[in-house]
Amino acid sequence: MGCDDYDDWIPNVRVNKTISLTLLANVGILESWIIPEEGVNGILIFRLGDREFNAYDRTCSYRPSENCIVEPVDEEFYAACPCCGSEFDLIYDGIRKGPANRPLKKYQTSVSEAYLHIYN
Repeated sequence: MGCDDYDDWIPNVRVNKTISLTLLANVGILESWIIPEEGVNGILIFRLGDREFNAYDRTCSYRPSENCIVEPVDEEFYAACPCCGSEFDLIYDGIRKGPANRPLKKYQTSVSEAYLHIYN
């Protein structure tokens, strides 16, 4: 088995969070915000536009059972893992740098009226 065993996945937990867009008013375009109490190790929300968002679990996809938590690097538009050094693109949902060979776990998002919904 390799170091990034394919049976080591980020656990599936129910996510169904609604956030008022007024709470995100100070988050600029191409900036991120963290919800620590959701997902496995928190959710990182990345604002792509006025009403467009990506939402990712903060658990690194490389050896997720080790519970390493990625941190956003907003000015570079990626998140980095302090444990393994992997870097994850927050705009295009990809990997910038390994050893991770899977992207971050992404949650669905939708905006209706004045709310952002994050779910799976």
